[in-house]
Amino acid sequence: MEFQLTKAKAEEASLLTSLIREVWHGMEQQEWFAPEEGENYIRQLIEQEKGVAWIATDTASEKIAGLFLIVYPGKDNPDNLGRDISLPEHELNLVAHMDTVVVHPSFRGYGLQRKLTAKAEEELRAAGYRYLLCTVHPDNCFSRINMEKAGYRCVKQVLKYGGLPRLILMKEV
Repeated sequence: MEFQLTKAKAEEASLLTSLIREVWHGMEQQEWFAPEEGENYIRQLIEQEKGVAWIATDTASEKIAGLFLIVYPGKDNPDNLGRDISLPEHELNLVAHMDTVVVHPSFRGYGLQRKLTAKAEEELRAAGYRYLLCTVHPDNCFSRINMEKAGYRCVKQVLKYGGLPRLILMKEV
């Protein structure tokens, strides 16, 4: 299978939200994933350039196979994960959140999470980001292993998203 990786446009926010919800509803362990992103959130993220959504499209069917939301939290954002790991204040603008990755069940097994991660990292590195941070539920071995294979390491365990346990993983670029 071949996939095309592109940046989503704001008008695709509804499609992306539908994919996130479909995958979440089909999950056995729903607490592994905190689907906070709604259509307005994704649209504003893109329009206000506070992040980007990378999408993987199956070239044969033209269906969206997966997505990866990247957030640029900025130093003034209280939710900047850099605060959780005690980064100095002057470093917080160098943080990007590898926020949400979703792969449709019919497209799993093709390494899409790793491909989307690599594409996002390439752009983040060029833009001057230094700390790439994400959260993973401690029992979500699939996402954790994918991120560790991409060079991320666990730096802290915290409670996030209304008290759910999460590991904070980080990669310095």
